[in-house]
Amino acid sequence: MSALTLWLNNFTPLHSAHTRTYLSGQAVSMIGIWLQQTAMALLVYQLSGGQALALGISALCSSLPILLFSMFTGALADRYDRRKLLIGCHLVEIVLTCVIAAMIQAGQVQLPHIFVFAFLMGCVNSVYFPTQQAFLFDLAGMDNIRKLISINSMILNVCRTLGPTLAGYLVARIGMSAAFWANGLSYWVVIYSLISLHAVRQGRPSAHDKVSLGEAVAHIGQTLTLRNIYICCATLTMFGLGTLALLPAVAHGDPRLTGLLLGAAAAGSLVYAFFLSPIISHIQRMGLTLSLTLIWMGAWLVVSALSDVLYVQLGALFMFGLATSQAMVTCTSMVQILSPVAMRGRLMGLFSIIGFGLQPLATLIAGYIADRVGVATTIALWGLVAVTIASLLLAQSQWRNWNLAKD
Repeated sequence: MSALTLWLNNFTPLHSAHTRTYLSGQAVSMIGIWLQQTAMALLVYQLSGGQALALGISALCSSLPILLFSMFTGALADRYDRRKLLIGCHLVEIVLTCVIAAMIQAGQVQLPHIFVFAFLMGCVNSVYFPTQQAFLFDLAGMDNIRKLISINSMILNVCRTLGPTLAGYLVARIGMSAAFWANGLSYWVVIYSLISLHAVRQGRPSAHDKVSLGEAVAHIGQTLTLRNIYICCATLTMFGLGTLALLPAVAHGDPRLTGLLLGAAAAGSLVYAFFLSPIISHIQRMGLTLSLTLIWMGAWLVVSALSDVLYVQLGALFMFGLATSQAMVTCTSMVQILSPVAMRGRLMGLFSIIGFGLQPLATLIAGYIADRVGVATTIALWGLVAVTIASLLLAQSQWRNWNLAKD
């Protein structure tokens, strides 16, 4: 197959009207989410007087519920209507977002308010993340799940590119509250798309097929490939994506520079998703590919941290973004493919803990260290940790030689 044919073949899930409807709503919502996340990081940095530790605390508050609850809330995706669960999550998010936006506009918001808001949003996300991943499988099925996750990644990274840049503009020209109000409005679009998807069939295990949390954890421990995928995901989120929360400190709180730095990483992910993902998705040596990707990611983090030249930093973060997108798409799709139907919700809930819940813990530690030894030194250290973990995984011959086509 030619490169063009491979690229076009990646978009076959879009032949489904249901998939197009859902992804359209997601695109609008994701832009709003990145607007809010960027504005919230800037707000925390300003309210804290420029403390990197405060950024870590904010990130921890948003993901602590995922760390604590996702192992239980993942079971909801196996028991109840996933579409209705997603709609309910978005309705709660609208209420929370509008309340905090009003407080910001009135000039009444303080750091504790932001931390509480982040925690409550995290509670919602502990239900939302595993449910959404299971719903993607309902839309795509086994044959197209890797392609749909890749397309969803494309949309996510377009929004990651636009969102921070737009947030920097809105915050500088209008104010912090504008980004939050915009996100609140965006949720209605995705709710409308979900309401129209009432005909999507959802595969749920029968009563005698349901598994306990202990059985799901034991399955991960007994399956080397699945276990290592979780390790790779933890490395990606803790020592890769976790560093993004420190970028406002790298930019010294400047909203436009923060947007540029975040946009550079997002642009790398976008280039990967659009141009490389359709081709790389056909690689079958998943273990080797994931380990090398994490080594690439960590190395470019070190480069970005050691340079004081803006263009070098932007270029390094662009290369970093190439790797993070590849690693996240591969980890997510492999967990979906390797998960038995009876425990898919459970395993995706555990994946949410690894992929999202542990990240703020690393960010909190990084923020604490950064306030003492410097942001650049901390980011470089995190990059070296990622390279080390990935190299240790490569030492396992079964992992190095794992071929998905032979499973």
